[in-house]
Amino acid sequence: MRPLLPQPPARWPGILFALIAIIAAAFGFVGLSASDFSIDELYTLHLVNHQSGLAEVFKRALTDTHPPLYYFLLYGWTRLAGYSETAMRLPSVVFTLSALIIFAIGMRRIASRNAIAFACAIAALSPFWFEQSQNARDYALGMALSAAMLTSAIAVFRQYRRNDGIQLRQLSLLMLIGLAASFTHAYLLLAFGMGLLYLLLTIANWRMRLLIVAAGMVILLANTGYYWLLTHSTQQDLQHMWFQNSVNFFRNQTRTAISGLLPVSIEVIIIGLLLSLWFQRSTGRRDSAIATVEPEEIRWASWLAGLVLIGVIVCGIAVSLLVAPSYSYRNVLICVPFAWLLLARLYDTAGPRACSRSSCVLAALIVVFLGINLAILKGRLLPRNEPWRESADYIREQYPQCLRQPLPVVLPFKFGPSSAPFRTLAERDFFGHYLPEATQLLALLPAELAMRHPRAGLSALFVQRATAADTGGCPVLAWGVHDLSEDGALKIAQDLARQPALAGHRVVIQEFKAYSQHLVWWNQRALGFVFLLAPPAEASVHSIAPPFGQASIKAGDRLVVDHLATKQSNSGPPYLVDVYSIQRWPANRTTASEDFIASRRLTCDPPTEIARKDVWPDPAYPGCSQGLLPSQALLRNPPD
Repeated sequence: MRPLLPQPPARWPGILFALIAIIAAAFGFVGLSASDFSIDELYTLHLVNHQSGLAEVFKRALTDTHPPLYYFLLYGWTRLAGYSETAMRLPSVVFTLSALIIFAIGMRRIASRNAIAFACAIAALSPFWFEQSQNARDYALGMALSAAMLTSAIAVFRQYRRNDGIQLRQLSLLMLIGLAASFTHAYLLLAFGMGLLYLLLTIANWRMRLLIVAAGMVILLANTGYYWLLTHSTQQDLQHMWFQNSVNFFRNQTRTAISGLLPVSIEVIIIGLLLSLWFQRSTGRRDSAIATVEPEEIRWASWLAGLVLIGVIVCGIAVSLLVAPSYSYRNVLICVPFAWLLLARLYDTAGPRACSRSSCVLAALIVVFLGINLAILKGRLLPRNEPWRESADYIREQYPQCLRQPLPVVLPFKFGPSSAPFRTLAERDFFGHYLPEATQLLALLPAELAMRHPRAGLSALFVQRATAADTGGCPVLAWGVHDLSEDGALKIAQDLARQPALAGHRVVIQEFKAYSQHLVWWNQRALGFVFLLAPPAEASVHSIAPPFGQASIKAGDRLVVDHLATKQSNSGPPYLVDVYSIQRWPANRTTASEDFIASRRLTCDPPTEIARKDVWPDPAYPGCSQGLLPSQALLRNPPD
């Protein structure tokens, strides 16, 4: 009796996986101009929006923390396509699509067609893909180069095993890809180094090892020279950016990286496949759907992917601790094609293989759980980034008289330092991008708007605004977009409302919202804020909304902050408590709600803490608070 042979896997799951991947990837070309530029993209625009050539691009790139290759390529592209949102983002769509194509072609000897299609579907549905495929930053190019690096490394090993000699052509290609990758993103240098290390450990030819070491050292020295130049040129404070060096931060960023790769429904699939793999190994049922490839090459590729991913995480944390804080989920996920390989291998090892009923049911469930995530594609037509354009249009259309006067803006104090060059950058290229070029913007820290840090001429400007609010002139007190939440905007409004120059007036916050993804839904949140000054309300009509109209349906709620009283403590060290009324007028509705809040006034001016999200200083900072500390501050900073 002839033994039964393993049944070949059904082809229909792979066809459906591929269809899901194609649909998700094709939607990358949809809605390229639906969202405003983010602040990162505005910074990219600052680097390439000039006519001074690549030398100027390099000079400006040295003020950033990212290597310049992507900026060089984008500069050449903008000579042809211009600087619109569509033109700036189109290369990222092409790069992310290229990453999928390179991965699918390069892995055809490592994984089955079904597994490759499964991994590509997960990739194209992941939040990281969704974000970076329409983001004018270097992450999309990095993903393409990472996929090319993975494919090229496998090709080097494959040719070595076949010939057991020096594979100069394949090795030269790998080194060129590694060089390009390292000058696209610093974490790709880590990934490239881990890949070379694995080659050195698994290749026995000493001449080839020497070539790998020599080429790797040249690339390392080139990057060392560049980063030495960058650290002596950058306008960023590398030791005080938004990154943190704490166990909790590292854990949260790693978890966010996993979520950026695997949405919740896909995490369910992966957990199910891992349980299936555990069951197979515990019961001794191990077989493979791939019969035409050499197992050693597959194992080698799988170990390579795992070593690179673990190495990038470990080395990234080490660099963050030893050199400068830099570990983040985006930096890790720029190496995501290596994770795609592990997903494909997991599907081949533990996924449905035969044409049995149970395998078909499992495959159908995987297709359904993947297909659910196609619902996120409607977000391509929604404004998802910070509302720079909408809030700028509101000021320009509703208050054109403000464009001829100094217009305070809230400096993105977590994005960069409060140095003069960065303030100029924020005024000209961030807030000024969507306003007429002649607009006179004034970038101020929240502490300066609150008068905790004196700023010459600001009191006089507040007096002018108070007079204008009563006579129909310019009522705009400030405008903030990045680094502000609604809570932070309310605290700035409280600081403004208590200023003597604005006494009796109400501060109105006009919100502007954008969409953010939650599972497969899209929810709105306030990310842009225009602070307006309204005349005092008469006692009999206090609940009537202030006289500011909506610019468009994109404008969100209005919050009205009224400073009611100031009280001084009667015992212990003296301190002041301000009492406010806060009204919320929802967009396109005529009813409002009102709450009251009492806040201890903080008059200290400590250095800005990038890692601290609050716009108010920490009450526990020396000299910030007389008397007892608030309970939350006490718990956060327990006494010695």
